[in-house]
Amino acid sequence: MKVETEIKLTPDILAKIFINWGDDEQALFINLVGKHFKESDFDAELQCCYISEHIKKEGKDFIYTLANFVKVQKFDTGSPHFNMLSATYEGSLHNNKGLKHE
Repeated sequence: MKVETEIKLTPDILAKIFINWGDDEQALFINLVGKHFKESDFDAELQCCYISEHIKKEGKDFIYTLANFVKVQKFDTGSPHFNMLSATYEGSLHNNKGLKHE
């Protein structure tokens, strides 16, 4: 016997699924989002800019906390050494230091 049903996967349902996964599944999901962003045929960095305009405090707190743990692990991510978005967020562009490569 086969039973089928349709479920509308809203962002809220997906978020609840995500938080109930283990750390391995959560990391895999985030890795896959990053992979698909890199492989996309649109400007993924610009899309991140658009997304950021809609992220509220709870989302920012999550992203900031996760980013800080990733940052202290100091592993090679394949990301460029200088990232304008990161530099802007960390305040180096706002402190009149300009764009410099370290």
